[in-house]
Amino acid sequence: MPDLLRAFALIGIAVVNVSGFAAPATDGFYGAGLETPADRAAYTAMSGLFLMKSYPLFAMMFGAGLAWQLEAADRAGADAGARYFRRMAGLIFLGALHFIFFWHGDILITYGLLGGLLFTLRDASAASLVRLGLGLIALNTLILFLLAALIGAGDAYAPEEMAKARDPAADAAQIRAFTEGSFLDAAAWRLSQLPLVLPSVLIQQGIAVFGFFCLGLAAAKAGVIDQPQARIWRLSRWVFLPIGLLGSLWAAILMTRAGTIVSSQYMLAAAILMTFSTFSALGYAGLMALASQGRPGPIRRFLARAGSASLTAYLVQSLVLSFIFAGYGLGQFGRMSAAEAILTALGVGLASLLLTGLWRSFAARGPLEVLLRRVTYWGRA
Repeated sequence: MPDLLRAFALIGIAVVNVSGFAAPATDGFYGAGLETPADRAAYTAMSGLFLMKSYPLFAMMFGAGLAWQLEAADRAGADAGARYFRRMAGLIFLGALHFIFFWHGDILITYGLLGGLLFTLRDASAASLVRLGLGLIALNTLILFLLAALIGAGDAYAPEEMAKARDPAADAAQIRAFTEGSFLDAAAWRLSQLPLVLPSVLIQQGIAVFGFFCLGLAAAKAGVIDQPQARIWRLSRWVFLPIGLLGSLWAAILMTRAGTIVSSQYMLAAAILMTFSTFSALGYAGLMALASQGRPGPIRRFLARAGSASLTAYLVQSLVLSFIFAGYGLGQFGRMSAAEAILTALGVGLASLLLTGLWRSFAARGPLEVLLRRVTYWGRA
């Protein structure tokens, strides 16, 4: 079940991330990519089905991973803390390389930093972790609602300043780097964004990420994260999933009509999406629990193997998407509509699973999983 969850989330990660590869950071697809009904339908589907739903699944699996690592260290009589913090340091290092050379929306740095904080909760009860997790997700949702209100106030009382924030010239450096620049020019632009992006991610998303860490750790402590027949998963797919998808569809329609990322309507839609993200993520987990029941066939085994190499698949997606869109590759930056880019990303997401599934057919672990384990276990993979 955990590996099927990761495989499903990987597809969503690709289609959500593609706007950051394909279009200017402060514009997204709103500049010229949502002009046709097909574009708007694709963007609505992406937002309603995957946005703010894929990373919670990964975050829950990450939280559960702490419990599994503690159990493994206890069986081996090893220092769990030393192992765990070496792993977090390895994630931060990989994330920094990933951010600079391939994808300025990297999540590994955030996971590594917040993962260290999660270790302090290793002895907390499942009930306490659930309360804390839900509280943090609610807090992050409130922050997004407040940001929507602040942008709305800015439009009302400081329209000239808000107009500057929406000035297309703000993206000129990125456009040059990603259309005319070399590989190193693009890397230099990404590096320049690190001091801006990391605090933004931690504020707008990081609090909820940590909340989902807590829910995943709680599920592992309660013994349900790898038990597909547990009652919570039946409740999730029959009750939480419909609520989550209906609310997400409402938010996605609002988001598609926003007109620009820097708008109160866009931020309001994002806040509504996060409101329903817990329902959607748990609902998807319930579906994956259902899919993992019974005797596994070849397709399910293949997808589970692919999901077990999720770090490799995630980084492969970034490598391929950056090559497709950047000027040093196929040069499609700013040239694809939303529908074209999202369908391209869907293909890349499926291809990444195909690659990792084939790799895992003859190898015990994905190549980057081996590298991270060597750091975690001081040389042993």
